[in-house]
Amino acid sequence: MTESAIFLDRSKLSPRYIPSELPHREKEIEKIYHAFRESFSSPERFPLTIMQIVGPAGIGKTSTVLATMRLLEDQFSKNRLKMKVAYVNLKLQGGNKYAIYRFILEKIAPELPAQGLSAEEMLRFLLRYLIENKTFAFIVLDEIDYLIKITKDSGIIYDLTRLNEFDPESPCHVKGVIFIARSTDFYSKLDQAELSSLGRVPMKFPMYNLKQVGDILSKRCSEAFRPRVVGSDLIDKVSEITISTAVKGDIRYSLELLLYAGNLAESDSTGRVSLEHILKVHSQIHPSLTLDQIRELPKNQLVTLLAVAAAMRMRDKNYVDIREIRSHAIAICEDLKVRKVEIEDYLDDLRMKNIIEIKSLKEIGINSVSVEELQTVLRRQIKNYA
Repeated sequence: MTESAIFLDRSKLSPRYIPSELPHREKEIEKIYHAFRESFSSPERFPLTIMQIVGPAGIGKTSTVLATMRLLEDQFSKNRLKMKVAYVNLKLQGGNKYAIYRFILEKIAPELPAQGLSAEEMLRFLLRYLIENKTFAFIVLDEIDYLIKITKDSGIIYDLTRLNEFDPESPCHVKGVIFIARSTDFYSKLDQAELSSLGRVPMKFPMYNLKQVGDILSKRCSEAFRPRVVGSDLIDKVSEITISTAVKGDIRYSLELLLYAGNLAESDSTGRVSLEHILKVHSQIHPSLTLDQIRELPKNQLVTLLAVAAAMRMRDKNYVDIREIRSHAIAICEDLKVRKVEIEDYLDDLRMKNIIEIKSLKEIGINSVSVEELQTVLRRQIKNYA
């Protein structure tokens, strides 16, 4: 197998990869760990504890919970105690109560037969197994809001938040049940008993800011790509895309964007990921400028936009200087035989339409569009005016 000139380990860009360090989620890890800190020091006395984690997609909720579970598992092991974690993504492994409980049983006690058992019997078998094998467990249910929305069966919340009541005479060796959701909108689907068991005080994860996204992507790129394949300017651009209203801070999207841009660079044999690779992939997934919008632009705005695209492509930078844009505009007008355009008059029009971004006269760029493809479309449209 030929060694990649782009990637060190592309699996490091997978959403399933949990890094050993999670930048800017240290406080959340500490809070979860603190909530369960006595589960390994006094497990027989520590009660079943329910926790909710809430926040938008791709902001590290699952990674944070699973990283904390690893820390707890280490502590159980140091105390010579057995601990198992059953993580269930309800979008992937869900469907109904029976399928979910069978999956939990298989994760914690794969040797136990699930065939022929009802959903409730599986939970009873699980609780008995944990006691008999002197094992403790945590159950993590991800995308609980999705399950409630799709199935409208909220009984799973009632069951799992009251595992300690299945056999009040025996200790409950499930020490924690953690529900992960994007919002608390699913509360409206729950009855009073379920809400009471679940509680109404979730741990809310804040969105990452621009700098935090940059830190996270820098760390992940250092693990996934070869040195100097992804420049700091590209990480800045992907970070800006990530916190945009289109992507809403979803780090998973950023990682996917970097992965496909890396694949594109590999197929182009360029030896590095360019801004064009990033914008080409992003424009295919999240187009911010449609062909209909381009057709509606006046000719002078088209020329101005083409000049920005040409300058960006020439420099392969996120932003270019107004002098570079002016120089390209003059060349374009001569090439296409159109009247000279005073670009200063039209840059602000394009900014108002959210097509370009103007940070300063030295930092002007196009909002997340492949400039190579855009140039072809713009040239064709300008010629249609002739």
